[in-house]
Amino acid sequence: MNVNIEFTGVSRVLTGQPGCSLTLNPGDTIREVIIALGKQYPALIGDIITKDGKNLVATNVFSLNGKKILHESDLQFQPADGDKLILLSLLAGG
Repeated sequence: MNVNIEFTGVSRVLTGQPGCSLTLNPGDTIREVIIALGKQYPALIGDIITKDGKNLVATNVFSLNGKKILHESDLQFQPADGDKLILLSLLAGG
């Protein structure tokens, strides 16, 4: 099964890519997506993905098909074939 990842903001700068497609096994979760992204794009480790490679840094989230934000509590969510995960960096300043 394939999911499409869209990089925005910081993740696009770090990867130099607008996105990628990942092949997952049935039953794989968002955690497996994060692990796969860290292996494919090591530049994401530290700024986007935690140093252990298993979670997103707190200021980063996935949007599922542009309709739902997946939070840290959604790491066991299983994306479906053809889903689009948009990697967003939530930055604010004042």
